[in-house]
Amino acid sequence: MSELFGWFSDGMILFGGFLSFLLAIGEFPSERKHRFQVLLSLTLVSLGFMQLSGSLVLNPNAGRDLNLKLWNLPLLYLPPAFAFLTLLAFSEEDFRYKSMHLLFFLPFSLCLGAVSFFRITEYPGPSSDIYWSMNDPISGMGILYLGAGIFSLTFVIPIFKILPQISELKFKILFGIFALDCLIVSLLGIVGLIFHPIFLKLALITVTLAVSLVYYIRRKYFDFPETVRSDLAKVKYSRTRLEGLEVESILEKLNLLFESEKIHRREDLSLAELAKELSLTTHQFSELINNKIGKGYFSLINHHRIEDAKKLLSETDKTVLEIAMTVGFNNRSSFNEAFLKLTQKTPISYRKMCKPL
Repeated sequence: MSELFGWFSDGMILFGGFLSFLLAIGEFPSERKHRFQVLLSLTLVSLGFMQLSGSLVLNPNAGRDLNLKLWNLPLLYLPPAFAFLTLLAFSEEDFRYKSMHLLFFLPFSLCLGAVSFFRITEYPGPSSDIYWSMNDPISGMGILYLGAGIFSLTFVIPIFKILPQISELKFKILFGIFALDCLIVSLLGIVGLIFHPIFLKLALITVTLAVSLVYYIRRKYFDFPETVRSDLAKVKYSRTRLEGLEVESILEKLNLLFESEKIHRREDLSLAELAKELSLTTHQFSELINNKIGKGYFSLINHHRIEDAKKLLSETDKTVLEIAMTVGFNNRSSFNEAFLKLTQKTPISYRKMCKPL
């Protein structure tokens, strides 16, 4: 029975690793302004490496290799660091990289330095033990593994802070399950380091379940990020910054920018640049479109790009790729995905519907 569980757990962990890599390939965006997708992809890649290396460390044969145990350590600190940044990009429409964000990778850097020290100085005996002992709390690698568990646990806190702000029940449930998965992974990892390695395997299996949930959400609910981000924006802008502004005239000017000047066709258009066109701060502009139009920034831009594309598809003979490039996308795949999401049709099927033979 234990051998059967071993095969099953190893298979689940490896499946989670490879699924993470496949998801990362699918998530990596073609539009360079989607920082959330970039960071989500990096989070998934780091999870993939963590799963694969973890399955080797917990293998009774391969896990005896000291080098494998050592170099697996820094990989445990990467997913929480990237996940922190992903969560920031997810919740902030005008998210920008800052030098202070490098602090998220400080634990990874310290761990990498410690591992390098162990190898260069050929640190003996206790360094080969991945488990943490209360009797000898700072000896060997166990303390570094325990630090990884605690570091990942801190990531759970901002997830649970977001949960009450989500209004739609199905998204609240899905996000809640994901938050619970993250909490269980961290707790099982810590318990496994102190008591028994079986809990470490259960932690990696739970990671696989969390990655599978990400796959389900991204495939089933295309609008999940926008919907949750809109809920967060409502809370964020509960105290308005639009007082004293002529909102209707600003909305008219915004509509003119889209309808007449086709500003959405600029591939490198950013929230800050569009706000500047309206003489607003990024916070004011974000509040304006979320509260008055009911769309986030990327949702608004894609809406106008797809409406523009629908007109070109029905009125011109340009190829789908030419239309995609014209309206502001930089490749056909991202255009097809956005078009399908908003119209439930592919560009080709939409053209056939508008221009039957």
